Amino acid sequence: MKVIRIAMFGAGYVLGAKAGRERYQQIVAAAQTAAQRLEKYGDRGKPADDESTAVVDTSAGDPRQQ
Repeated sequence: MKVIRIAMFGAGYVLGAKAGRERYQQIVAAAQTAAQRLEKYGDRGKPADDESTAVVDTSAGDPRQQ
């Protein structure tokens, strides 16, 4: 009975490790693709010069509550 449990655990471990490794590789590939896209399109999201220097005063709290 113990041998069967050990064999089943071993088989499950091997199959789970293989599936886990494949999923890990998919996640790494997706992250690399996303990083490449961010490098390629990153400058498009730049704010205009007049928007980048805008200052917002948050010291007064939420204006809706005044």
